[in-house]
Amino acid sequence: MVFVRVEYRKFGPLVFISHLDLIRCWERIVRRADIGVSFTKGFHPRPRFSFSPPLPVGFEGERELLDIGLERPCLDIKNRINRAVPQGIYVNNVFFIQHSDLGESVIGGLYNFQWLGGTDRSKLEEGLRNLGLQDWLYTSEQLTSVGISNFKNSLSVPLLFEKGYPSPKKIVELIDGTGEVIWLRLSRVQLLER
Repeated sequence: MVFVRVEYRKFGPLVFISHLDLIRCWERIVRRADIGVSFTKGFHPRPRFSFSPPLPVGFEGERELLDIGLERPCLDIKNRINRAVPQGIYVNNVFFIQHSDLGESVIGGLYNFQWLGGTDRSKLEEGLRNLGLQDWLYTSEQLTSVGISNFKNSLSVPLLFEKGYPSPKKIVELIDGTGEVIWLRLSRVQLLER
């Protein structure tokens, strides 16, 4: 058996589907792309997929990972998949690997939160420290158009997938409580590996 690691983007309308729906979506994609996927043994065989930790609903994923077990090597796999994907998924890159180890190698993610509105910076930074976070990057830029003044805010935070570590939802709640949020864009920019 050969494994291929697929690095893909999840964006647009697909940010609102759950992880289980995403798994079903990928099952259809590989079927449409006519890729010889390896299946598990047993009463109810499933494709050999190994996903990176699930994205929260509403988050874009810039560099999500999926390992697929193949019956035989497929050379044009990236183009085949990109022709079969629905709007909201795009394959950035494909790598052939020896074995699938996503569950052991991925330890966290770098999350990016962007929003319009006024924010109390000191309250935001105090809230991040209270959540036990030490590293983040926060920027704020004033925007003016037709007499309306607003701020474009951006917060990048690395979060580990460990018990006791704050979830992305906690960060959203914190941002919502530090000022007036008009619009919010959420994304996981990168996965952190050992």
